[in-house]
Amino acid sequence: MILESAELEPIGTNAYFVANEESKQAFIVDAPLGAFNWAKGLSDSLGYHLEALLLTHGHWDHILDAHLFAETGIKIMGHAEDKLLFENPEVMASFSIPGIEFKGFAVDQWLEENQHLNIAGIEMKVFEVPGHCPGSLLFYLEQESLAFVGDAIFCRGIGRCDLPGGNFDTLKDSILNKIYTLPDTTELYSGHGPKTLVLSEKQENPFVRP
Repeated sequence: MILESAELEPIGTNAYFVANEESKQAFIVDAPLGAFNWAKGLSDSLGYHLEALLLTHGHWDHILDAHLFAETGIKIMGHAEDKLLFENPEVMASFSIPGIEFKGFAVDQWLEENQHLNIAGIEMKVFEVPGHCPGSLLFYLEQESLAFVGDAIFCRGIGRCDLPGGNFDTLKDSILNKIYTLPDTTELYSGHGPKTLVLSEKQENPFVRP
């Protein structure tokens, strides 16, 4: 498996490019500004086909380029709780940066708790991890011992709970009963900042301890 990441504008949001060397297929996790050209450049240079865009949640900085993926026929997947944010992202304008252009898009497949996916020949399991955003999702790749967690948890941090739909108790529950139940050696790839480990966060995250 190939895993590439990019910290993109305008506020350092991570996008991830995940590719299967056998199938020559790939998928993207989250679509901040610039993600489409970055992902297309990678896929073209490697000769891989982009299969899907997986959205960890509907906050504006994670979906700015999603409409470009939609316009080229790439399958978009997310949670129905964030349908309004996907289709009308301007509702988050007051929480964004002035001058940002928002374009809505349609999600092709709604995902839910315990759903098993095979994308580009890579197996994963979906977990709902609300608290930062109602439709927050975690994508767990057990065979690779990693998970894409969006803004639910960061290296020594957690996602904001003061945005619409946010709730600290809900987020704490998601972290304790979903993220911290993954194997300790699982690598966590967040929406912002560096990767971390489940064990490291259980021991050192100042916001949520088991």
